[in-house]
Order: sequence, then structure tokens, then C-alpha cells
Amino acid sequence: MTTLTRIERLDRLESWLKSDDVLVLQDAARELGVSLRTVHRDMEILRERGLPIEAERGRGGGVRLPSTWGIGHVKLQQTEVLDLLIGLAIGESAHASLQMGHADAIRRKLMASFSHADQRRIAAVRRRIRVGQPASGAVVTTLASTPKQVGDTLKEAFVLARAMTVEYRDRADQVTTRTIEPHFLLLNPPVWYAVCWDHLRGAVRTFRCDRMHEARVTSAAFEPGPWADFASAAEGTETREA
Repeated sequence: MTTLTRIERLDRLESWLKSDDVLVLQDAARELGVSLRTVHRDMEILRERGLPIEAERGRGGGVRLPSTWGIGHVKLQQTEVLDLLIGLAIGESAHASLQMGHADAIRRKLMASFSHADQRRIAAVRRRIRVGQPASGAVVTTLASTPKQVGDTLKEAFVLARAMTVEYRDRADQVTTRTIEPHFLLLNPPVWYAVCWDHLRGAVRTFRCDRMHEARVTSAAFEPGPWADFASAAEGTETREA
């Protein structure tokens, strides 16, 4: 079993606590591959974070959150907020009869759950997500699913403004290794693109996300540029912020 970091353990325990089931500490220790004492220490950390953890009588060391602990207390990481913002962008780009009528309210509530400093950072990330016109039928017929590892790596590089390396298969089926800076994500429904500075070409290039493989975030940071410097890569498609 892969050893989890403390942060991963705490996230896992917090998710369990927020489910409907009582969390039995001995079961948690066994599943996480740590000692019962370690799980008790992790619980204390979660209490210090503000989770009102209660003991459940007669359940062999079980704990739970009060039944009144609801959705208003969900804690989200920036990458999770990005997933939700992307979901909103997809919903808002759908046919008018299917659009999410409460998208603005959902977005405001999401943002309100963060500190002002985090709100500024997330707003800056959101401005880097663009939505354009639907992809052509010819493009859609060639669309494949983006590997989860690639999607997670791309989102990490995008949010942290770090360069990443990918194996990229172009339309001619040629594979090259590229180092790219993902300045923008562009949705031409249902196709996602990364609008990047391409180190290999020394120019702005657009990469279809479903053609990326073997992605890895590097330590090299970049300063996200304005859309005007990258708009030419959208091939004339009018876009808006997500």
C-alpha cells in the first residue's frame, strides 16, 4: 500500500467525517496503514481546524460530525474550486434551454467561502479560462478522453503558473516532447485546449488536451500574460471569460 502523507490522510479523514457513516478509528487506521495513535493525532489536528468531532457511543471508537454540520462548511482547495468553475463554464456554454440559471449565485457563494487574498488568486485563475464557439463536427469526431493524470497535472500547472512537459500527438499523429506554459484554458465545447507558450517553437501554440500524454509539472514558474498576447492562438474564435 502506498504511504499517504499527513495532508492526504487529513483530507481522507475529513471526507469520511462529512459522509453519513460513523468513522471507526480502528478501521481508519487499518485502511490508511497507520497506527491508531496516529489517527488520534490526526483527529486532534482536525479539531484544531474547527471540525466539531463527536464521539459515537458503543461503536468501538467511532466518531462523527453533528447532524447539523452541512454544506455551508465544506472546505475546498483551489484546484477543487477550479473544477467547479470549469463545470460552470461547461454548463453556461450549453444550449440556452439547458443553461445553469443559478451559475452566478453559485460562483459568488464559492468565492465568498475564501479569504480576500484567496478570492483575488482564484479570480485571477478564473479570468484565464475562456469559452468560445462549439467545435466543428470534424473536430468532435476525433475527440478522445483526456487521461486523468494529464488533466490533474495540467490543472496543477495552470493554477500554480508552472511550466509542464508533455508528450504531444499532433493531427498528423507525430509525437513530440514539449515544455509548455499553460497561460489559458480554452473550451470550444466539448473540446478543451491549453493556450500556451511553447518552448520548443518559441511561440504561442494551442494544444488539444486529449492529445496530451505523460504530463509532468516542472519547477519553472511563469507570469501569466494577458489574453491579447494569446488570442491569435484561438484561430479567430470569439471567446469570453468563463
